[in-house]
Amino acid sequence: MFECELITRDVRHFAGFSFSGSFPHSFPAESVKVQQKLGSRKSEFTTDINTDVVFSPYYVCDNLATYFACYEVPEGSAIPEGMVSFKLPGHTYAKVTCTNKTIHDGYGHVFDWIQKNGHKQLNGACSIETFYIEEAEEEKVELFIPVE
Repeated sequence: MFECELITRDVRHFAGFSFSGSFPHSFPAESVKVQQKLGSRKSEFTTDINTDVVFSPYYVCDNLATYFACYEVPEGSAIPEGMVSFKLPGHTYAKVTCTNKTIHDGYGHVFDWIQKNGHKQLNGACSIETFYIEEAEEEKVELFIPVE
């Protein structure tokens, strides 16, 4: 468990909700709320959208963070009212797989791996938490940290 690797992702398009607030005080409570809000409205997406995978790009600047809960959508697709849509540019990421119960340990492992392998976190780029929703107590999570 906690095997890390480098992967490259192309541009991706997302739609969903976001929360901005004080960091770390508002988290993870507010990130859970924004994911629940998205889940409560998943039926508003067309059937070609995979609502079993929640993408949560985020960025932190000093003591402020913005966290998204989104589904991947085709470019230019209609999105439900009140949601935001955006695209993330392609990047190279350090990736680790963990679970919603071991996410804290997953972060520790991926940041250690980044340092040990001579990489550096890419400033100004979003990290991404990807949740595979299975309605189970413990679910698969992938963490993507942009690196240079």
